[in-house]
Amino acid sequence: MTRDEWVAEGERRFGPDQMKWRFVCPACGHVATAEDYKRAGASSSVVAFSCIGRWLVRSRDAFGTGPGPCNYAGGGLIGLNPLDVDGHRYFDFATTEAAR
Repeated sequence: MTRDEWVAEGERRFGPDQMKWRFVCPACGHVATAEDYKRAGASSSVVAFSCIGRWLVRSRDAFGTGPGPCNYAGGGLIGLNPLDVDGHRYFDFATTEAAR
């Protein structure tokens, strides 16, 4: 997928405000928006790349049990990020119905 295709899909699902776009962690299934990452103090470069749990006081292990968010890092040894956007791996968009 190209960046333009990715942007078009995000806008189709969630509208033009990218801060409202929702992504699902491939390790724990937690859904977060870019706005959620910003509120957690994470850099914009990690949105849809690592789980938001890495920036929260309480999170679970990525390959443990229990509800998310988790500490999954997209750049780690086990790369689960399913979406290739111009050679970079990202989380899938969440469904528009996904609960937060």
